[in-house]
Amino acid sequence: MCGSKKWTLSFLTLILTVSFSDCLMAQIQRLNESSVGISLLTQRELVQFDLDRVWWGQATVDPHRDRIVHLSLDEINLYALSTSGIITAFDNETGKKLWATQLGRGNNINYSPVSNSKYVFITVGMKLYSIDRLTGEIDWEVQLPNSASASPTVDEDSIYVGTLGGRVYAWDLRKLNELSNESKLPAWRAAAIRWTYQTGGAITTPPIVTNRTLLFASQDGSLYSVTITDRQLAFQFETDAPISANLAEDEKSLFLASEDQNLYCLNILNGIVRWRIRTSFPLVKPVTVLDNDVYLSSQKNGFLKLSAATGQEQWWQPLASDFISLSPTRVYASDELGNLLILSRTDGAVLSAVPLRKFQVKLMNERTDRIYCSSESGLIMCLKQSDLPFPIRFKHQDRYPILPEIAPEAAATDAESATPPADENTEQK
Repeated sequence: MCGSKKWTLSFLTLILTVSFSDCLMAQIQRLNESSVGISLLTQRELVQFDLDRVWWGQATVDPHRDRIVHLSLDEINLYALSTSGIITAFDNETGKKLWATQLGRGNNINYSPVSNSKYVFITVGMKLYSIDRLTGEIDWEVQLPNSASASPTVDEDSIYVGTLGGRVYAWDLRKLNELSNESKLPAWRAAAIRWTYQTGGAITTPPIVTNRTLLFASQDGSLYSVTITDRQLAFQFETDAPISANLAEDEKSLFLASEDQNLYCLNILNGIVRWRIRTSFPLVKPVTVLDNDVYLSSQKNGFLKLSAATGQEQWWQPLASDFISLSPTRVYASDELGNLLILSRTDGAVLSAVPLRKFQVKLMNERTDRIYCSSESGLIMCLKQSDLPFPIRFKHQDRYPILPEIAPEAAATDAESATPPADENTEQK
């Protein structure tokens, strides 16, 4: 009888051991299967494309059910956002991982985060979150009156949120911070609404804010410009179809792509048409305006470069589909398969194609020449043109930190003392 009990106990122990082992192996397999076949391009592989890897990093993800869906950039940080609501921040020049924060329950992530000098803002479902840009701590969260339908737009004083119901909300950031500090959110949230503006359709593109006005497009086919202080209508511009592509701007003009197949260049102050071109396809992808040129992306209809001043076509590249980045001599774009195409900025000729199909999430970088891409499992790379040691900045020069001028010191006798320590994921030359 005693021997039978010992045999039974040993058998049960064996079953538990095998079951635990199987469970552990299954877990390890789930952790790894999202990254199978994904590896960084080596410097030897990149040199043939005249590219260098600046840094690489791994975003925080839930390996069981998660994937990266958005990359976003500001003057200091790169943000990677996952489907489960985890936002990871990296120093955009060194790749140092700064923080990772879980937002809500996830599964309602649709839009990229935005930031001002102190905070990062993101909408998750019916909630708007404010996150400290340096630490990643959630400063406050507020329930929105309606579901957000695009990424918000923010300056130092206000945040503007477009909704599915067609209403734009202007929130007072100082008031929201006060209510949060006094533990009056969400009950007193209405006190922080500066104004609202109702349109005839959902707001599906982020608004653009100027010193005087807020410009936003609606699915009712109209562009609205209202004053930021008292929501007075400055002008309204109507098209013949919904507006789904993100708006673009330069110093004096606003660029509006409509599903009526027209690209409009408007005077940003009064809405008068400077020029208009008609394409053979609906315009639903973001328009990029940099260095007096317009880059028009499309799906299966190629990639156009136009003059921002006149709208005249400069070149067309049928193999490219989406703008990625720009350098003094090159345009970087992706094709329909996810490869990175290196185009001549002069005539649009394909100089080479970098195999980045497994890095499905690519940032449309309108700020600098850097190329940021991520696999869905969170492996992130930053690439640059080999002969460009420092980032070239195209927009918002006034927002970058001012570096102090340091007088040159006498040459160090120890060679090592002249070499600063590097982050572990920063590539060394």
